[in-house]
Amino acid sequence: MTKQNDPYDVVITGGRVMDPESGLDAVRNVGITSDKIDIITEQPIQGTDTIDATGHVVAPGFIDLHAHGQSPFDIKTKLRDGVTCPLEIEAGAYPVEVFYKEREGKAQANYAVSVGHVWARMAALDGVDPKGLGMYTGAMNACVVDGSQWHEKNTDDPKDIEKILANIEEGLQQGAVGIGVPVGYYNKCTSAELEAVFALAKRYNTFIATHVRYMSNIQPSGIMGILEVIALSFAYDVPLLIQHIHSTSLHRTKEALSLVDAAQKRGLNVLAEAYPYDFGSSVIGADYLGEGFQETMLMDYSDILYIKTGERMTKELLAKYRKEDPGGFMMMHHMRMEDVDAAMQHDGVIVGSDAMGFADMNGKNLEWDDAPEKGVAHPRGAGAYAKTLRLVRERNYMPLMTAISKMTYLTARWLEDFVPAMKQLGRLKPGANADITIFDPDTVTDNAAAETGKFALPSTGIPYVIVNGNIVVKDSEVLKVYPGRAIKGGNG
Repeated sequence: MTKQNDPYDVVITGGRVMDPESGLDAVRNVGITSDKIDIITEQPIQGTDTIDATGHVVAPGFIDLHAHGQSPFDIKTKLRDGVTCPLEIEAGAYPVEVFYKEREGKAQANYAVSVGHVWARMAALDGVDPKGLGMYTGAMNACVVDGSQWHEKNTDDPKDIEKILANIEEGLQQGAVGIGVPVGYYNKCTSAELEAVFALAKRYNTFIATHVRYMSNIQPSGIMGILEVIALSFAYDVPLLIQHIHSTSLHRTKEALSLVDAAQKRGLNVLAEAYPYDFGSSVIGADYLGEGFQETMLMDYSDILYIKTGERMTKELLAKYRKEDPGGFMMMHHMRMEDVDAAMQHDGVIVGSDAMGFADMNGKNLEWDDAPEKGVAHPRGAGAYAKTLRLVRERNYMPLMTAISKMTYLTARWLEDFVPAMKQLGRLKPGANADITIFDPDTVTDNAAAETGKFALPSTGIPYVIVNGNIVVKDSEVLKVYPGRAIKGGNG
C-alpha cells in the first residue's frame, strides 16, 4: 500500500463516493496507484493527476453485459455513458479467440464475450465461419445460400448436436465467460439440443445467458420461453441470466418477474436484466417478425423501421428484406412503458443496454473519430445508463444507490463465481480495480434519440471515466488511450 503522505498516480477529491457493496455514501477522497484503488479517506491526499469531483458522484465503473456493438466508435460512445465494461454476453462470438485477439492492446474499455450458441450452431450446420462477432461479419446473410440451416434445421440428429457442443466447448476453453443462447432467433432448436447445452454449462461451471423463445403476448408466449429456461436451470443446476426480460414477456412482464422471484426463493441462481426503453432493435429476419406478428406482439408494419433505408415496413417490404437481408437491422415499437418501469424498478433486476453497433445511413461502419451525428442504431447504445440516472432524478425512479448497484455491483457479484476478475469490479474499496465513473447527479442526461442525427449523441454530465487506473474520459472528452483488458472465464 502507498503511504498516505506519498503522491498517488490519480487522486479524486471532494466527490460523493457511493459504494453499493458497503453502502458507503459520503464525501471522500480517493487515491489510485497503478490500476488499483489504494485509499478512500476523509484526509487530504495528493496525486500526480488530480480530479476535483466536488458536487459529483464517484461510482464504480458501469458494467453492461449486453453490448452487441463492439467497434471503437461503439466503445467510445459507451465510455461517454459511463460504461467501463461493455461486454457481449447475449449473442456472444465464435471463434472466441478471434474476438480476444482483435482487441488485445487496442481496447479503451474492458472487454469480454460469451461463446455464442447461435454462431457455434451456424459453423456446425451451415459450414460458415462467423469470424468472431457474427452479427457484424455478414455471417447470417452468408448462410442464406444453403437455406440457413442454423435457423431452419431441427437438431434431432445427435451428430449435429455433437458438432455444436464441440464448438461451444472450444469457445469456453478459449476464455469465453459463459454461453450465450439467443434461442428466440432459432425456434427450431430442439429441447434435446438445449438440454445438452445446459449440461455442458454445468460441466464447465459456467452460466447461460439467454434471449428466450416466443416474443409474444399470446401462446406460445414469452412466459413459456422463460419457463423453459428456468426448468433447465433447475434440472441442470446452471446459473441463468434472462436478458431484456420485458422485451420478450411484453404485456406479461409482471408475471415474468414473479416467475423469477419464485425461482430465486426456491434457491435457483436466476438473474433478470432490463433497459429503460419501450422500443427495441434487432435483425429483420428474427423469428418473431414472421407471419402473425401483429397479433403476437400487438403492433403493425408501420411500427417497424428498417435502419439501412429509414423505411417504415409494409407487408411487401418486410417480406423483401427478410428474404434478401435477414441480418439487416431494424427498430420496433413493441413494449409499454409501464412494463419497462416494472422491470427496471424490480428488486435485483440489473441494467443492460442491448446496444446495437452504430453505422452510417448507408450501413458503413463508423471510425473512432466520426461525428456522433453520423451514427444510426437504437439510441440505447449511447444513453441507457445516463437515462437510468436521469429517470432517478426526474421521476424518483428508485434510490440513487439502488440504480448504481443495478449498473455495477449486482452484475459483478453475480458473475464473480465463474469470472474471477469480476470480484474486483463493481466496488469502490481499497484493493478493487480502479474502474470509476464520475457523474453530476443534477445534470447527467441521455441525449440520444430515435431521430435523424441523434441516434448516437453521447450522454452528458459524466465528465470523467477511469479504466484500470487510467483517465479515459477527461472533461467529457474521450482520450486516445487504451487501458482496456480482457476479462475471461475460469476455463480459459
